[in-house]
Amino acid sequence: MDRHVRDITVNRWFGPVAAFAAAAFAVAYDIPQVLQVLGVLHDPWDRILIFAPSLALAPAYVLTAAAVHAAAAPALKVWSLAALALAILYAADVSQIYVVQLGAVIPSDLAGQHAISAFAACCGWHAPATAVDLLGYTYMSGSTALMAGACPGAGGRGTRLALLANGALAPVLIGQLAWPWLIYGGAIWMATFPAAMILVGLQLKRGSLAA
Repeated sequence: MDRHVRDITVNRWFGPVAAFAAAAFAVAYDIPQVLQVLGVLHDPWDRILIFAPSLALAPAYVLTAAAVHAAAAPALKVWSLAALALAILYAADVSQIYVVQLGAVIPSDLAGQHAISAFAACCGWHAPATAVDLLGYTYMSGSTALMAGACPGAGGRGTRLALLANGALAPVLIGQLAWPWLIYGGAIWMATFPAAMILVGLQLKRGSLAA
């Protein structure tokens, strides 16, 4: 098989799998988050079921961004590379938050050692971990906005709109550092991000990014 053809074939399954996984992990986060707000899920299961898919989402999104960069037309690779760079910053930021919650904060709380975990806990207002988490998701939103530039043509219109809609949330997300009530606007991410990843996955599957 010709190397170019083989590379296209690999990306047509690698990219969609990564993008659909990112969408699935986002929805897996959305559900317990809503159940927590409704008072259906209680501690510690609410935190566990929120942080675990969030931890998995980070690498899934980076791999999606890598697949988009590999598939993008040469003239558009500046956008896909910039999107990948911010995706890596996002994943590096938030992964350390979530692994600490799952591996240290929650076990310490369950053992009654609240003094040990208090500083590292997420995601209360003005907590250090919350600030890092908001920065990470601001990077992610910026990444999706840049990724829109790598989705050309009429076939990518819906994908671009979904990516830009998610990207538009960046100031809302980082603004929560000063105005916590912006979380209600940031909740739009629960719809825009999974939708964008599904559309990106479909476009990768069609092989239309290089068009």
